[in-house]
Amino acid sequence: MTSATTTIARRVTLLGLSLLALAACTSTSSEASDGGAQPPLPTIGLGSDIGQLSGGADVRAIDAGAVESIVMIGDSITVGATPALEEQFQQLGFSDVTIVAQQDKRIGQTFGDNSSGADIATFLANDMDGAPETQLWVVALGTNDISQYNDVEDVIPVVESVLAPIPDGAPVVWVNTYFEDRPADTAEVNAAIERAIAERGNATVGPWNVYAPADGVLRSDGVHPNTEGAVVFASVVTATVANFLQT
Repeated sequence: MTSATTTIARRVTLLGLSLLALAACTSTSSEASDGGAQPPLPTIGLGSDIGQLSGGADVRAIDAGAVESIVMIGDSITVGATPALEEQFQQLGFSDVTIVAQQDKRIGQTFGDNSSGADIATFLANDMDGAPETQLWVVALGTNDISQYNDVEDVIPVVESVLAPIPDGAPVVWVNTYFEDRPADTAEVNAAIERAIAERGNATVGPWNVYAPADGVLRSDGVHPNTEGAVVFASVVTATVANFLQT
C-alpha cells in the first residue's frame, strides 16, 4: 500500500466512526424497495464492499497515489449534499475538488441556462490540465431522467454522452438513482448506468439506490435527502471513491 493510500485509509477510518453514530440513531427497520431487509447505512473504509453493492459494474482498483483532483457533476441532490461532500473529500485527503451541480440538471438535455451533464463534462474535459489518470470524475445524474425515456436502450446512449468526453485514462464513479414512487423507471435508468459504466471500464457505480430507502434518509417526496440523508448520500459517494482507490 502506498503512503498516499495509507493516509486515505487513516482518514477514512476516522470518518467511518462518525458515520457509525449516524447509523446507530437512524432506523433501518423498514423493508427495502425489492422486499428484502435494508442494509445498514454506509460506513467508509478501504476494503469495504460498498463499491460493489450496485451489482453490475466491475470494480477495479486504481492507483490512489496518482489521483490529485476530483470533479463531480450533479443535480439538486448533489447541491444539498455539497457541504458534506466537501468535508468528506477533505477528510479523504483531497483539497482540489470541483463540484458542478444544479437543480433539475439532466444527463443529456440542456434547458435554458441549465447545461446538460454531457455539456458540463465536455467543458471540464477541455479545460483539464495534467494526465487523465490524475483526475477522478464523479457523476451523480439520472434522477431527472427517470420516466423520460421508453426503455434501457434509450437511456444508454444518453449516459454515454457524459462518458464520451471524459478521457479514457480518467477513473469514473457514477452514483445511481432512487425514486420511491417510480421503481420500474428508476430500475431502467440504473440498468443503463450499470451497462455503460461496465462497458467503459476503469469505472464503478455508487449504490445510492441501496441506502436511499432507509428510514430517515429522504424527505416526504421519496427522492431528495433530508439533512441527515445528505450526509448519507455524501458517504455513499466518498465510500465508493475510497473503495475504488484501494491498491
